[in-house]
Amino acid sequence: RRYIQREIPAGAPVVVAGDFNDWGSRVQRVLAQDALHGFEGPRTYTYPSRLPVVQLDHIYARGLRPIGLMAPRGRVWHRMSDHLPLIAEFRM
Repeated sequence: RRYIQREIPAGAPVVVAGDFNDWGSRVQRVLAQDALHGFEGPRTYTYPSRLPVVQLDHIYARGLRPIGLMAPRGRVWHRMSDHLPLIAEFRM
């Protein structure tokens, strides 16, 4: 959060994504203080990659409207990491 406040101009579009290891909504509440919001559709489970049952990976954005979020499935993906990647589509 401090990095965003220090390095990104207020109101400029920004995307923050990754494995937050947040089992609740703590990260979401913190990022909302800087107007970063996550995708508000159905949950996209990413962990464990072989049989995903939990969403630990998230994409938050400010100044962009999220219109789609998906996690590709298949052997190639679960062999690369214990988390599936997230692919997001935004509208400006």
